Amino acid sequence: MGPQAQAVSIEAKAGARLRELLSLVPSVSLGRVRAEVAPIAGWRPDLSIEVRADGESWMIIGEVKSEGQPRHIRGAALQVKDYVQRLSSVDPGTRAYGVVLAPYISPASAQICTEAGVGFADLAGNCRLAFGRVYIEKSAAENPFRQRRVQRSLFAAKSGRVLRLLLAEPSRVWRVAELASAAQVSLGQVSNLRHRLLDQEWAVADKEGLRLSRPRDLLEAWRNAHKLDPARSEAAYTLLHGEALDKALRAAFEEAGEGRHAVLASYSAGRWLAPFARVSSSYLYVDEEGSKAVRKHLKLEPAAKGANVSLMWPKDEGVFLDRLEAGKGMWCTSAIQTYLDLAASGERGAEAAEHLFNERIAPRWKGAQ
Repeated sequence: MGPQAQAVSIEAKAGARLRELLSLVPSVSLGRVRAEVAPIAGWRPDLSIEVRADGESWMIIGEVKSEGQPRHIRGAALQVKDYVQRLSSVDPGTRAYGVVLAPYISPASAQICTEAGVGFADLAGNCRLAFGRVYIEKSAAENPFRQRRVQRSLFAAKSGRVLRLLLAEPSRVWRVAELASAAQVSLGQVSNLRHRLLDQEWAVADKEGLRLSRPRDLLEAWRNAHKLDPARSEAAYTLLHGEALDKALRAAFEEAGEGRHAVLASYSAGRWLAPFARVSSSYLYVDEEGSKAVRKHLKLEPAAKGANVSLMWPKDEGVFLDRLEAGKGMWCTSAIQTYLDLAASGERGAEAAEHLFNERIAPRWKGAQ
């Protein structure tokens, strides 16, 4: 099915969905559906439905979008709101109500419609229609298929490199080439991610470049999608503890290129970045070179039970790029990566993540949230 045929299909389904919702109200009777609506000020909505509600005649003006991201929905909401206002000026006797329709409208997009004073409805079961004495509101689960596609593109391993840079300094303006170079990814990857961030209204762009506009919303969405799921992991045991363990870790990190091949992660990184939850185990991200250094200096032994060291091979070695030296010779994952990994580590980890955010991340963001 080509794009034009697909658009027609979506418009037909959206129109049918709107009529279905209106027909649920006993006091509403449906009239004609017009696919060709007269343009005003050079803009034409996708459809209109004539209805009578409690004896009053209304014209329901619908604008259909094939994508339901906030940026697309905001534009549609403003357009249909303006059309309704102009229609009332042209024909004062016409009662009109604007509605935005899409395959799926997220809570953020729904809020945009509500604030603009227009209704919304989607094919997933969400709607809010409020005109005259008519009020219909329904909520359904999020569209799992669309959400998974968004998560794959936004929070994929390589994308994480770019997102961590953006979240480290939300107010900084970046050009695509600068981001690609700093994150060591392709220009195409940054460009695709840029479009996704703009669609979700988590970022804004102008001639100077790209910057985050809603970093907390972005971080929370990433947190909800993130899983501590390394490419491979290994449990081990060391007899070292306390100062002896810290000394061995410093030696291992020095041999591993000052964090280029091994860094503290999760609770262990949190201990140095923003102490909160005390744990007896050590967590590290390593690659092959780093694992050799860690094994050597911590004198690791295999542990089927009673392990106190967890070695994790990351799916993307970008976690080493933005590492931090939180203490002399102690290399850790970035504050953002540590936050995500802690948040994915159960209730205790979630509390530690929030503490890390308040102590380490929020102060650097200042007014950027």
